[in-house]
Amino acid sequence: MEMITLSVIGFFSGILSGLAVGGGTLLVPALILVLDVPQHQAQALALTTFLPMSAVALATHFKNGNVRPKLAFLLALGAISGAIGGALLASHLPGPLLRKIFGLFLVGMGGYEIVSKPKKAK
Repeated sequence: MEMITLSVIGFFSGILSGLAVGGGTLLVPALILVLDVPQHQAQALALTTFLPMSAVALATHFKNGNVRPKLAFLLALGAISGAIGGALLASHLPGPLLRKIFGLFLVGMGGYEIVSKPKKAK
């Protein structure tokens, strides 16, 4: 049963990643609430699964001409340093605090999506 649950969670997380919403927005809460995985492990698992999901999504978006390589490279440089800093910080935070921070992030992003105006397509 756990294999089926993991497959379903992974499938929908992959869809969200392909849509550039972020599979972790589903994956982390699902691992914690459904499978009782500790916060630190759930976030680490989400980041681990992000690699193959993002590679597939990147290839698809690149094929469709949606990637600006120079911009992506510059963003990646900043993201790598931010990921290192974030991982180091997270490893020093207690699980319950990390869970609250992640929850606040999700609520904040949800609120932003509700109040933001849609951008016009080019």
